[in-house]
Amino acid sequence: MARSASRSGILQKLVQPFVNIWEFLQDVHHELERVIWPNHEDTWTFTLIVLITITIVGFWMGALDWIFAHLIAALMSL
Repeated sequence: MARSASRSGILQKLVQPFVNIWEFLQDVHHELERVIWPNHEDTWTFTLIVLITITIVGFWMGALDWIFAHLIAALMSL
């Protein structure tokens, strides 16, 4: 009887992590059903905003890099 109880305890310890993962995935699925997803138009609008912002910041960083590179080159030539 003690052996059976000990095997049951070992089996429970082996199975429990998978049970926890399954419960977690069920909770994730439930929460994802509650999400209000953006429609097609909103997705394209936000994508366009991000692309425009990235472009502006990229040009700004490139301009600063160019300015500082030429400034440092001018200072080094003194």
